[in-house]
Amino acid sequence: MNTSKFKLITIAEIKAKYPFLTQDEKFDYFDDWSNEDFFLSAEEDVNFDGHFYLDLYENKEKKWLANLLDIPIKKIEEIRIEGILINGNLTVSGAIINAEGDYGPYIFINGNVNCQSLLLGGTNVEIKGNVIAKEVVMAYYNHGSFNCTGLIEAPVFIATDHNTTFGARKIDFFYYNDRDEIDPKNESEYDDETDDEVISNELRKLLDNPLIETFEEIERELGRGELVLKQNNPPAKTYEYWRERVKSNYRDLKLVPKEFKTEELCHLALDFTFHALPFVNKQFITPELCEKLVLKDGFAIQVIPDYFITKDLCVTAAESGTMLRLIPEEYYSEELITLVFKNGKHEPDINDVPSKFITESLLVEYVKLGKGLWLDKACKLKGIDKLHILKQVIDSGIEYLENIFGNHFSQETADYAASIYNIETHKAEWDKYVQKYKHKFERLGK
Repeated sequence: MNTSKFKLITIAEIKAKYPFLTQDEKFDYFDDWSNEDFFLSAEEDVNFDGHFYLDLYENKEKKWLANLLDIPIKKIEEIRIEGILINGNLTVSGAIINAEGDYGPYIFINGNVNCQSLLLGGTNVEIKGNVIAKEVVMAYYNHGSFNCTGLIEAPVFIATDHNTTFGARKIDFFYYNDRDEIDPKNESEYDDETDDEVISNELRKLLDNPLIETFEEIERELGRGELVLKQNNPPAKTYEYWRERVKSNYRDLKLVPKEFKTEELCHLALDFTFHALPFVNKQFITPELCEKLVLKDGFAIQVIPDYFITKDLCVTAAESGTMLRLIPEEYYSEELITLVFKNGKHEPDINDVPSKFITESLLVEYVKLGKGLWLDKACKLKGIDKLHILKQVIDSGIEYLENIFGNHFSQETADYAASIYNIETHKAEWDKYVQKYKHKFERLGK
């Protein structure tokens, strides 16, 4: 049984029993632990069947831990577990997984570790013995740390922007550490088009799935506990397997082998998000599909292939809500820009508009539709009188005084607005604005 070796013990007990731990700067790194908080502790060697999860703060892992300790999930959710301590060796038949890159518990293992793979992200890990992995040892991102006093032995070792140290290493096939000297043939290459670091051919030829191209994709595989190396003959994948993968993460559509990448599977990913479109087979992308995506979310225009983008599709994107910078400039017009500003999910940004399209009428609409935060800049750029724009906004209706008084209040705008609206027919509405911005009017001595 996996449960017999582990107990929850308080941090006060940990400090009393292992006082040397308090000398480690990573122990209680943020000084926010309570002595009544807990560690998951084992006082002897642990032989564990399955994957061993280090992300004890995550919901899925809390359920795993509740099952491991045979206690109610409610109790796990009520307490804080700040670390894992094993006073002996840890042997795991599956992978040891810290998939969260931003944070994690403190880990101390006073012995050797033997596992399928070791994936470390945001945890601070101290291993006093050796680490032997059947497949991959990978440490990523700069929020965590990993110190192995002994030897790291594995076919593949990867450390990307991570504070990783070890006593010695025996890496059979591939070693990559961006904080260490590495063989040039193991270097990754930056892809300008995808904005990704593409792994070397030396690593790709070791992997079971030839479609894996980035360290992030390897990280996702290891986070799932998958076997990734060709030499270990990972089990064959089925269509249903890939369907579940895509349902869980649309990005996994990129990794689906050709024989399983059906139109149905591609549409399944697109039902979740338009961001899956770059991973969809070209023969499945049609004008009708592009229109459907843009109708659903105007931001989809950013992933539509250039040869499917038309003026009408850009108008549809503007009507659905998007950002001007996502639309090719060749389709810009004052009407389109105004439509984008009107339906946008964010504050209109005149900085996105090329100078040749900035006109008085556009600036008037810009102020009417939002705060007009960059009106000064745009007026200076085009040599347009700002007050002239604001007076046109005021002329457009009393309802726009909210924008004027809220963001462009001055003696001139107040006086001009009063000359138009401080009359009997608008008296009630005018008095409401005067009361709301009373402090501003008082500064003018009104």
